[in-house]
Amino acid sequence: MSPCRIVWIFVHCLWFLLTLSSLYAQSSKTTPDSLNIVQQVVELYEAGQISEAERIALKAIEAQDGFSRYDKFELYRVLAFCAIANDDETNGIRYFIQALRLNPNLSPDPITWSPKVRRVFEQARAEYLKISTEETRQRVAAEAELCRKASLKSLYLPGLGQYEKEQPLKGAIYGAVFALSAAVFIYAEVNLPKARERYRDAQLWQDINREYKNYRKFYRLERISGAMLVISYTVPFLDALWWKPGKNTSEEN
Repeated sequence: MSPCRIVWIFVHCLWFLLTLSSLYAQSSKTTPDSLNIVQQVVELYEAGQISEAERIALKAIEAQDGFSRYDKFELYRVLAFCAIANDDETNGIRYFIQALRLNPNLSPDPITWSPKVRRVFEQARAEYLKISTEETRQRVAAEAELCRKASLKSLYLPGLGQYEKEQPLKGAIYGAVFALSAAVFIYAEVNLPKARERYRDAQLWQDINREYKNYRKFYRLERISGAMLVISYTVPFLDALWWKPGKNTSEEN
């Protein structure tokens, strides 16, 4: 098998492994029970049974079992309405902030929302924007520091930075690629001088032709594996430096 063929197979295997690593994604699942509970809470509130709606909603949120992001949003939204109905604007603001965390696009309905509810909501939205801005600043600073540490580890050994960012599969792939590239490059470096000497020492035409082909094979293998070694060292460093950590990707809880 020619060196080019080996590299072609190697690159396609790498692409396949990286594609598999990108397929890890979290997906929210809504169970029938959670739908029934959310619907029950909404119906109780609309029927004027504020205390019962609040009790069931709080119990459901404490359970945190089988509820999608939208389910939680609906529960917090109804809890905010219940708190405001009980003249508890402090908790109304708190619940609206939780609802905005789950759905930042929430906006007051001028028809179905009372002026009191709209006023409390605007206070909650202003508070949420302050909190969100500060959390974003802290998250970006933390991510930048983590990426800096991860990139330094990648300088020592490709793949270590990905482990630092809790991306073990990607780190293992990068480490394996670098190790394989290094092994092939060393193999070519060891055998290339020997092949060159055999080619120079050949006397017969058929020997010269055979040794030249062998020398060219190791020469190409050295160049290709050398390029792969540089790439497999550089890419993990840049990946660790620029890409966001695995834990901070979008969560659908």
